[in-house]
Amino acid sequence: MRNDRFHSILGLAKKAGKLVSGSYSVEKYLKTRKVFLVVIAEDFSKRSSEKFIKLCEDKKVPYLVYSNKRDLGRAIGREIVGIIAITDEGFMKLLKEAAKGENYGGE
Repeated sequence: MRNDRFHSILGLAKKAGKLVSGSYSVEKYLKTRKVFLVVIAEDFSKRSSEKFIKLCEDKKVPYLVYSNKRDLGRAIGREIVGIIAITDEGFMKLLKEAAKGENYGGE
């Protein structure tokens, strides 16, 4: 994994029940609930990435294009995950800090 701290924080957020994963769940949360950050895997499909980036921009939700599907999935106890929504402001701040200096967007 590229950034162990980032992935460890994702695992903690999962255990705390402060994230949702997968396209359907993330889209539903973005449309109906408070989301503080969206993490999109670098190898997520281009079409899906563009869709979620637009949705984040429309909803004024910051996003990171970060890591890959396998590492994101492994961090939260799944095989592969292309997209994750963080539903807690504290975890959002920790993840943004861990990703600082890396390539990310949405700010």
